[in-house]
Amino acid sequence: MKKENSLYIETGSFKEYGGWVLDTQFIPNMGSAYLLAHGLGEPVCDAKTKAVFPQTGEYHVWVYTKDWVAPWKKGCAPGLFELFVDHKKANVVFGNQGEDWHWQNGGKIMIENCEAELLLHDLTGFEGRCGGLFFTMDGEFIPPVELKELSEFKQLLCNHDKEVFCGEFDIVIAGGGIAGICAALSSARNGLKTALVQDRPVVGGNNSSEVRVWLGGKTNFEPYPNIGNIVLELEQEIMEHYGEKNRAEIYEDEKKFHLLNKEENITLFMEHFLISSEVIDNEIKSVLLYDVKTGAHKRLKAGLFLDSTGDAHLGYVSGADFEVTTNGHMGITNVWHIKDTGEEQKFPQCPWAIDLSKADFPGRKDVPSVYNQKREIAFGGWYWESGCEHDPIEKAEYARDTNFRAMYGAWDCVKNTDYDYKTYKLGNCTYIGGKRESSDLKNGYQFPDACVPSTWNFDVHYPDRHFYAAFHEGDAFLTFDYHEKFQTPYFVPYRILYSRNIKNLFMAGRNVSVTHDALGTVRVMRTGGMMGEVVGKAAYLCKKYNVNPRGVYEKHLDELIEMLK
Repeated sequence: MKKENSLYIETGSFKEYGGWVLDTQFIPNMGSAYLLAHGLGEPVCDAKTKAVFPQTGEYHVWVYTKDWVAPWKKGCAPGLFELFVDHKKANVVFGNQGEDWHWQNGGKIMIENCEAELLLHDLTGFEGRCGGLFFTMDGEFIPPVELKELSEFKQLLCNHDKEVFCGEFDIVIAGGGIAGICAALSSARNGLKTALVQDRPVVGGNNSSEVRVWLGGKTNFEPYPNIGNIVLELEQEIMEHYGEKNRAEIYEDEKKFHLLNKEENITLFMEHFLISSEVIDNEIKSVLLYDVKTGAHKRLKAGLFLDSTGDAHLGYVSGADFEVTTNGHMGITNVWHIKDTGEEQKFPQCPWAIDLSKADFPGRKDVPSVYNQKREIAFGGWYWESGCEHDPIEKAEYARDTNFRAMYGAWDCVKNTDYDYKTYKLGNCTYIGGKRESSDLKNGYQFPDACVPSTWNFDVHYPDRHFYAAFHEGDAFLTFDYHEKFQTPYFVPYRILYSRNIKNLFMAGRNVSVTHDALGTVRVMRTGGMMGEVVGKAAYLCKKYNVNPRGVYEKHLDELIEMLK
């Protein structure tokens, strides 16, 4: 394969997504962002872009995709789509092969003009996915799928073999959820030059329009009555938890973005994914970002780093010690709801979805949810949760897709088996998964470095035994919350907020150093936000005294406590 007779296009770089959406959740697993035809059973509008071929002539076509239901049922392939090049259709339909991400052979196509329009045409609305397009005149070459080789292949063809240096900062924060936002604002307001890296076009993480989880926990307790003030700036005016009232706009994405954007000390790197770090003597020197829109690689340097990714991704790529509960942990929810249109609505049968025709589930007839909610309000709440039995990192896409298959199976059942909900249709389903648990980077009620109040009771989720009949395929997708209450608040120690072996790495949010059970109380977002506030103050002391996060605990804890007060 030669560069002068080949062309590679990442679908994230398409100029128009149409009705497709850009999914960045699984870059560590499959190597790129990808376009997803998330149409809830209705084909989405075409995605389009312009491409410049190196020369005219006959090209072999390869498409990076997968048959997403093949891990469960082969030969069904609901996520079908077509590729058009200057209005000429490629010879095959895509998305019907391969249990894993791979390059599907699209045959040959004649390119008569070097400037051509590429178009992805969805056929079903059932979660077809495309990560890249490759055209080559070399009929013997097969593009690689192994992640290291795939990365090198893309870098060569996309002319991004040289990374761009984008500045030096006091602290680089990876992850723009509530913990990351609060840490960025706290650091910046304490005078630190701060970079915030977020892989999505919005900030807020689970508390954004893309995931739609309400803020949990309480803030502002003595002896630190002002810890929580930044969290209060992020509070939304309307809070709705279930059903159609849980709308995108109530999460006020723009307010969060505005708070960050107006701080002079904050530089935002939106839609950038952190792919690697440079570590020398157990200290991070820089990180490398991947621009999910252009494919460009960008380098940031800093003295301090914060991992608020939730999945502990920065810590993982930096070699930080970690532990992970790979079975029996809490799972992923993709919130969804149904809505009444007032007119009869049809829905296609989904033989590839989970067959629920002989099982009870919340919303079917008068079957209640765990909170005794019935009928339409019982669909799609937090308890529609998958992935408890699988590695939360390696099998994240599998868990998210289980949620899809459960939703489509439930809706197929009530529409086509029960003939119920005749005027209803699927209203929305978040394709970005709301995670509760993944990796914890490692490092009583009374600690000398107590800093953040935790007020949520012990709350862990396990598959709901009432619905075991629905799990006949082996994957649980409905959970029950098990609680143990205690006197609140208790204050978590500062020491859980930094890595024990990577000297300049802070953590905040659900990937802090706690046990599985303790995560049941500290994982909620107001608590994570206060962790971010504390990290911002500790980072100020790190710079002031030229110490690492542990040095603050060992030498300047009294001053940190005074700042918290």
